[in-house]
Amino acid sequence: MRIRVTGMALTTVAMASLVSSILSAPQAFAAESDRTIISLPRESQNVPKRSTLETIQRAAKKQKISLADAIDAYVAHAVNTNPSVTRRAREDGLDPTVVEPEMKIDDLWLSELVDAKVAAKGNNIPLEEAIERIAWQPRLNEIGAKIEARYPDDLSGLAVLEDGRKAQIGFKGDIPAYAIELAKTLPVAVDLIGNKGFSEKDLKEARETAYAQLKSQVNLVEGINGGYDTNTGVITFTVKPRADLADVTERQSISAQLQPTPPTNKNISIALRLTKDDLVTKMADTYMRGGGVIGGCTTGFNIINQNYPSDPDQRRMTTAQHCGDVSTLYKNHPVHGNTGTLSDYVAGSSTYDIASWNRGTFTLTRTFYFNLDQTRYVYYIGTNPAVGQNICNFGWASHVAQCGNISQVNNNQYPNERGLIVMDRAISIQGDSGGPWYKGNTAWGITMGTVGGKSAFTPAYLIPSALGASWQVWTAPPGT
Repeated sequence: MRIRVTGMALTTVAMASLVSSILSAPQAFAAESDRTIISLPRESQNVPKRSTLETIQRAAKKQKISLADAIDAYVAHAVNTNPSVTRRAREDGLDPTVVEPEMKIDDLWLSELVDAKVAAKGNNIPLEEAIERIAWQPRLNEIGAKIEARYPDDLSGLAVLEDGRKAQIGFKGDIPAYAIELAKTLPVAVDLIGNKGFSEKDLKEARETAYAQLKSQVNLVEGINGGYDTNTGVITFTVKPRADLADVTERQSISAQLQPTPPTNKNISIALRLTKDDLVTKMADTYMRGGGVIGGCTTGFNIINQNYPSDPDQRRMTTAQHCGDVSTLYKNHPVHGNTGTLSDYVAGSSTYDIASWNRGTFTLTRTFYFNLDQTRYVYYIGTNPAVGQNICNFGWASHVAQCGNISQVNNNQYPNERGLIVMDRAISIQGDSGGPWYKGNTAWGITMGTVGGKSAFTPAYLIPSALGASWQVWTAPPGT
């Protein structure tokens, strides 16, 4: 382990990239030399031993087949010889041939390896490399949740760096010894950054304050996109005014009127830019399992009222609120068939793009379609997302699972889409709205649409805020 103090070169780069479009200059940052970094090199980290996977790799090489095919053969053998991997599906009355087997290969759930296949294809890299660079990332979320529980006012963002070869964990003040010990359990190099001068909680509060000021200017504003950079502390708002921006004088006047009050935390700054382009493209086309078809959209995850866990009528299906409330049909994927009418619609809070429908004549399950005709259980609900982290999604219109990396967390869109997670590219299309975002057996969110041409979703951890505190994704934790 080594400790170094480093300058914030990225701050200068990030600021320079905004010069051409920022209409109000950000405030000065905290002194660059204030930050400290504790670097944990990969050689000193807890790299997992995967003897079974290594055996499968040797078998693949000997048989001259791909690792993906060798894993498929190993799983098929397990299904034929080990009833436990399909036990839950059979107990739930489901066809075990169309529910992903529940099993691990060494420390990795099969679901994580399946997602690694998708990510490998999307990134044009070997499966072996995808496992090394991506499979560990859910552990970073778990560590982030533990640190946040102990230091709720100090955690200053998580990030996946160097294409999945390094993790970053930031702190407002000193780096806790507890965090260092947790970071040592990751199988990649880790940089812990201290004395950033702001926490992610500070960034959220400053963003909300400035967002409310901009949103109140209804006579000037048609759309707002507001997010923050957990590395630099810059909160950037892109605003589409109602007025034409062709006139320079009018543009300057609008900018002056929209300028938010500077944050009280001097280590946080606000950048404001104007655009004539639409900020959001919502996806609705035609689509009670998660990932099924409802009207013009895809369904998200099924939810349960935790106050009435045994009542089947206290279980519902989610989708995007912008998909609408017209009485509609739900349809399964072709492998399951069956169509039924839904009529009881509940809109969520106006600040989140989440809604729910009743189950109609269906029996809800704790599974979701992670790909066409393929389902798996939800074990966990994702929290503490990391910038650069790989997440996957399925939408009925796309008809295929795809994965991308998080480019921004906690993005607000005017008028009523808050807390969005934005990806690094567009991997969803019209008709994917409401569909599930996931990693392995972790439910991450519900497709909203695109922000700035990049796919965006509403996190699953906001469902209680949108639909009521008692409502939550219906999970099937391992061992239950």
